[in-house]
Amino acid sequence: MTTMATDAAQEISSADVSLHRALGHTELAAGRPGLAVRHFTTAISAAGQSTSGLSVVPDLVEASVRAGTPALGLGHLERFEAWAGMSESPLLLALAARVRALLSESRLADAQYRRALDLHVWAGEVIERARTQLLYGEYLRRARRRSDARTVLAAALETFNRAGALTWADRTRAELQAAGYIDDTDSGAWSGLTTQQRRIVEAVSQGASNREIAARLFLSPRTVDYHLRNVYIKLGFRSRSELIRYALTAPTRDVDDGR
Repeated sequence: MTTMATDAAQEISSADVSLHRALGHTELAAGRPGLAVRHFTTAISAAGQSTSGLSVVPDLVEASVRAGTPALGLGHLERFEAWAGMSESPLLLALAARVRALLSESRLADAQYRRALDLHVWAGEVIERARTQLLYGEYLRRARRRSDARTVLAAALETFNRAGALTWADRTRAELQAAGYIDDTDSGAWSGLTTQQRRIVEAVSQGASNREIAARLFLSPRTVDYHLRNVYIKLGFRSRSELIRYALTAPTRDVDDGR
């Protein structure tokens, strides 16, 4: 085969990988893991020995676990983990931890999800971080840690909404409701505040600093500061002390933690 023909074949292969991976993401976000497995498997096959196929492995594992056929993703996992380890990429290592969490039992899964989220801080891929938060939130809800689940899921939902990932956002919103979230942002003194803003105000009323709030809600300190500025504008306050007095006296409605 000539060099030109080889290049053309590689371009077609790369296009096939990208197409089927995108289709797989669509099916996975929409709650159709069986169809997602087909697309991810096709993408990996189209890539041959290329690393572009390895990058699809975390998607395949997630889809196969959701479809109840985890063995379908295990055949590629060893190569992916070796690749991630050699690369020392925070993103790949985060995805490797996420995959292990999906395949692990209770305590080990919790530790792996936390490791993945720590690595995501350095990776910079916000959608992948939000996907990890969604999976962790689902795990926490199943473990009856509903309050913790709502915190993680709210962070994921905000990211998906900002990124315009509407299908992922819909799925996260449904999971939030399953975790006991009640949307009461249009009632009473809290009218106009988003769920995330209410959580931040609650943390402020407990004496937490912006950095502590960021760590608690899986946000950056800059994002917390941004939300607080908007809260001050919406509620007409000029100081943190005013906000704390308001938070301690305004009527609220919450749901049971489910612990």
